This record gives sequence, structure tokens and C-alpha cells, in this order.
Amino acid sequence: MSQRLEIHNNLSSSAYTPILRISNLIVHLHGQSILNNVSFDITRNEFIAVLGNNGTGKTTLLRSILGLIPRSSGIICIFGQLVSWHTRQALRRRIGYVPQILQFDTTMPMNVREVIAIGRSARVGLGKRLNSDDRQLVEQAAADTELTKLLDRPIGHLSGGERQKVQIARALCQQPELLLLDEPASHLDPAAHQDCLKLLNRLHIQYHLPILMVTHNVSAIPPNCRRAIVMDVGQIRFDGILDELHHVGRKIAGRQSTTVNNHLPLTPNFEP
Repeated sequence: MSQRLEIHNNLSSSAYTPILRISNLIVHLHGQSILNNVSFDITRNEFIAVLGNNGTGKTTLLRSILGLIPRSSGIICIFGQLVSWHTRQALRRRIGYVPQILQFDTTMPMNVREVIAIGRSARVGLGKRLNSDDRQLVEQAAADTELTKLLDRPIGHLSGGERQKVQIARALCQQPELLLLDEPASHLDPAAHQDCLKLLNRLHIQYHLPILMVTHNVSAIPPNCRRAIVMDVGQIRFDGILDELHHVGRKIAGRQSTTVNNHLPLTPNFEP
């Protein structure tokens, strides 16, 4: 998809210029502190895993980046622009997002092609007619995710792994400059789980796409992801090279963590 590659090539002349910068982010929801002084940057081409148990603020972090949740204080800058009420819609057009569970009525009379095209509409504007270039991008996104043979199949006739590929293709069709993934493989069977990780790894290599992926499972990390951020009780406890994660051990907030446990394999369980 050459158009998407052109977008990335124009992002910055420096690989170390932040695509995303979060500084002292604090989020309260329903009177509870969810995120507390969260700060980190994502630079061009990085693949980062945000690890942590359920309830540690990982999904809230993604939703805050998208401007879907108001922050109590702190700064979120994406592509050099401050996320605000006025900028969030335009910025979201440049960000691909695959939620953990997408509420989707599988009885709706939509096929794979039409669902993927939703991502294109998100980029060009809802209600606008897609042109031949847009339709070509839908075809390319399907090819990138090995869905070409399924383009005319109803979405309700797909397996869980196939539906997840459709959601990734939808995000790709948006020509994202940043991709956010919330537990992309957690609900899949083992074979589909491995297939999803292989796909994400290949897409990062192919398009040099900055990816921020949330997961609670250290074995659900593609090998091209080399940086980990560990969250606990809404705070960052570790931010560094994935291979160094074993140094964290069980120091996370004084409680056992299923994510950074010395008994878990710290080399991702990934079959190339």
C-alpha cells in the first residue's frame, strides 16, 4: 500500500522524533484514580507492548490517547499536536484502533469488504463516497491480512480469528500513522492466536508502522516488539527493553503479577 508508506516517510526526518508523547497523565473515572502520572514517548517505527494485569489502566490509556476519555491533568501530544476536544476527531483519522472486543451484530447483512471499507470512510470522512483509489486500498488491506478470498463472505460466517483479521484490515485501510491494539489475540484459540501475532509482526516489518499493543500476557508479544511498558495500579513500573523485563520480577506494587512473573517465559512464545 504505497500511499500509506508515503505517509510514514513524511512523518519526520528523524527516527527519534516522538510520534506520541504522554507527560504526567492523570485520569480519574467515577471518583477513582485510573492513571497516575503516566509519561512515555513513542518514536517512529517502534513496536511497544503495554503489559499489566486486568484493571491496571491499560485500556484507559488507549482510550485517553484517542481522546475518548477526558484526562484530569497532563499532556498527550500526537504527531506534534495536543489532544483536545477540538483536535481529537482529526487526530483519530490518523490512528488505527483495534479494540479488545468490538460490539458487532454478526447478523447484519455486511460482508468482509464492507467492514474493511469502514476504515477507509473513517479516513476520508463518514458519508463520503469511496473512489477507485479507496476501493483499491480496501483490496490491498485484505491482501495484507490474507482475506482476499473472503471479501464477499458475510461477517457473521467468519471464525473468531478471521473476524480479528478483518478488524486489523479495517484499521490498515485507514492508512494509520499509529496503530493501537487492545489485547488483539487474547480471545483467540491457540492457532488463531499464533496467526494473529505473525500477522502483526509481518505488518510492522513491512510498513514500519508504530504500534502500541496492550496485553496481559507476556507470551502474546511478536518478536519484532522489543520494548515493554509494565503498568500496575495505574502507574508505569517498568519501561525498557523487553529482554530486561525479568529484572522487574515480583516487585510490581507488592503483589504477584501474572504478567511479570519470574516463572513466566520472558522470551515470547512465538512460532515463526
